[in-house]
Amino acid sequence: MEKLIVTTETELSNLIESSLNKIFLEQSNRIAQKDSYPEFLNINQAAIFLDLAKQTLYGFTSKGLIPHLKRGKKLYFKKSQLINWLVEGNSKAIDSKADILTRNKSSENGKSK
Repeated sequence: MEKLIVTTETELSNLIESSLNKIFLEQSNRIAQKDSYPEFLNINQAAIFLDLAKQTLYGFTSKGLIPHLKRGKKLYFKKSQLINWLVEGNSKAIDSKADILTRNKSSENGKSK
């Protein structure tokens, strides 16, 4: 294992971002290889595809957190949109962490000693 010394918050943020991007890219590639799924998935198929409980998936849809279609009482999910949702979720998480790091640094600089 290679030793790495991080000296700045920017270097740490970049390291975290590149590591998370690598993990999510590998995960999305594995999901994309599941060719046995049709383009449109029902709730059961989507839960298996995303490895989530159906109840969690229902919660995400009711809060508008995941792309879905509703026809009558049935929910459907487009596989390509689910893959994009997974990848975009990573980008939003990284942006959120970067904002937190920036805010923390700003608040530390503004403190009087």
